[in-house]
Amino acid sequence: MQHARQAGESTVWEANEFSRLPEALLEIKRRSLECTECGEFAWFRKESRHGHPPHFCSHHADNCGLKVQYEVVGERAPGINEQDQVNAGNTIVVRLDLEDARQVDVLAAPASNGAGSEREGGTRFVGIAGNRLSNQHFTLRRILYRLVQSPTFRTSGELISLYRNENEVLIQGTVSEVTHEFSTISREIHHDKLALYWGAVASAGRTSDGKLWLNSSLTRGGASIAIFDDIAQQLLDAFEVEDLEDLAGAHVLVAGRCLFAESGKPVIRCGSVKFIVMRRYKETTNA
Repeated sequence: MQHARQAGESTVWEANEFSRLPEALLEIKRRSLECTECGEFAWFRKESRHGHPPHFCSHHADNCGLKVQYEVVGERAPGINEQDQVNAGNTIVVRLDLEDARQVDVLAAPASNGAGSEREGGTRFVGIAGNRLSNQHFTLRRILYRLVQSPTFRTSGELISLYRNENEVLIQGTVSEVTHEFSTISREIHHDKLALYWGAVASAGRTSDGKLWLNSSLTRGGASIAIFDDIAQQLLDAFEVEDLEDLAGAHVLVAGRCLFAESGKPVIRCGSVKFIVMRRYKETTNA
């Protein structure tokens, strides 16, 4: 689409005009955009290397007159809507050590020897093992799909157990307790909390220390995911990201600890490619 509104203001930007803003100002402004019709989160795409002009996109409301269809980049599972229904009463189990990047959008990488205190570990846990026949085995990709598609799933009381390996649980609780959309994050509840955080990416960038930053909309929580420099390129390669601009609008799910900076900004640390999954989009029709 050619126009987007600055959230909380009456300013409506035209894409070419927006693209000519000074870079520092553009990076701030692009994190608070919304659809001019339905008011849902919007993002900006710069002119591509292939000559596609600058434009805006949005995760529109279903009844929005500007809504367009998006194709999920790298989608490998037709019929996932039927496959991913949650059976009542069953525990959802995610085994990070069994993830396969060739089949799902997350890598099973060996743990770093120098993880240190900044990386997340796990705790020993055996309580769920005796009931494995009734467990449902999900991947992070399937969890993200359900969170994006189903408001009912987000508030579900179904138990979810995220395992680092067969006997070591990283996160456990009901879906509503352990999954948190970026816009719901608060210092009182989430500071220093290890959980599954998810939402849409407004912009992405690298800092001088090599970290990759995935930034959410400032009007929808303002959270950022910090991905350590030693795995940043590995992550981009895994999701076939050639340009950081391709991450704008993506949905992301990360198992990590949220810490609030002195500025009040919530930062979620990701220290392993096993702990994150992304769902990227591209237009199937002209913007």
